[in-house]
Amino acid sequence: MLIILHLVLMIAAVICLITGVGVAMFARKRKNWLKLHKVINTAGVIIGLAGAAMAFANVVTSAVNHLSGLHHRVGLLAILLFCFTLYLGFYSFKAANKTTVRATHRWSGRISLIAMITALILGLMMIGVL
Repeated sequence: MLIILHLVLMIAAVICLITGVGVAMFARKRKNWLKLHKVINTAGVIIGLAGAAMAFANVVTSAVNHLSGLHHRVGLLAILLFCFTLYLGFYSFKAANKTTVRATHRWSGRISLIAMITALILGLMMIGVL
């Protein structure tokens, strides 16, 4: 049951993060694009952390080796990256060198999204869906 919850939460997190990136890329002319971008991506990170907690709980309650496969490693990297990206996004408003922090935020977001999608594909391959 925990692994199904993990799957559902991680798919929801990826959808939120893709939507948040889409808002940042294509809706910048709208009045409240930044607020929408922050809310959607923050929700995606929170949902992703909940999904990661379900995976952790599943590993603890079963005999599965920790970080034994590529899905597990890429997933952990994705979680760390999207938390770092969220931090950079909020920090960019207070940073002394806003240009550098915002550029790092954008690149970190791109890489974390690629890592999330890769982890999702690897996970779906692992359970035989793909």
